[in-house]
Order: sequence, then C-alpha cells, then structure tokens
Amino acid sequence: MIKPEATILLRIARRDLVAASFLHEPHASEASWGLLIHQVIEKSLKAWLVSLGMSVPSVYDLQTLIDLLYQQNVDIKELNQFIVFNRFAAQCRHESDDPDPLHLNRRFWEMRVEELVNYLSTVP
Repeated sequence: MIKPEATILLRIARRDLVAASFLHEPHASEASWGLLIHQVIEKSLKAWLVSLGMSVPSVYDLQTLIDLLYQQNVDIKELNQFIVFNRFAAQCRHESDDPDPLHLNRRFWEMRVEELVNYLSTVP
C-alpha cells in the first residue's frame, strides 16, 4: 500500500498481532486476545479502505467495514470469517465480565489475520 495512512494502520496492526501472540497460555484471557485480534482486523480493513481512496469511518464494527469494502467491489467471501471477532470488541470494550469463551484456536486465527495483513502490505 502506497498511502502513508494505510501503511501506518498496517504497522499498528502488526504490533497488535505480536501482542496477541503472547496470549497463548491457558490462563490468558480469550477476551483479551480476541480484542487484540479484533484490533488487527479492524486496522487492516481500514487500511484497505484508505488504499481504495475512501475515508475511514470511526467505527469498530467489522461488518460495517466489510460492507464498505463490498461497495467498492472487493470480494468479501474470505473476510466474513472474521465477523466472530466483533463479539470481543462489543463486549470487552465496555463490560467488566469476560464473554463466554469460544475456545478459538488462537494460532490458527493469528495465521489467518497475518495473511490478511501480509496481503494488504503487497497491494499497490
């Protein structure tokens, strides 16, 4: 991505991904990990919107961001899998109780999200 704002967003996304990778221990909260992964996805989708010349809305809802990409003729089939992480943003930002665990495979999801960040880093 050539646009500086997109590059910055992806740099922050990579930083959050590294932080999430430290939360693999069983005692580490899935909610904390999930919130970090949500942040990676959110920043990546916003970087994609910037690269398409769109202004970035101040929302954290992944469905909204994916819908905006769809409006720009982006194939969103692969992106819909990330919607599960909306749960962490909605519940973990404003509630003190952890949501019921989903028992997500953390390494699997980190690899999927890293693939997204890597892909967007190569898009001209």
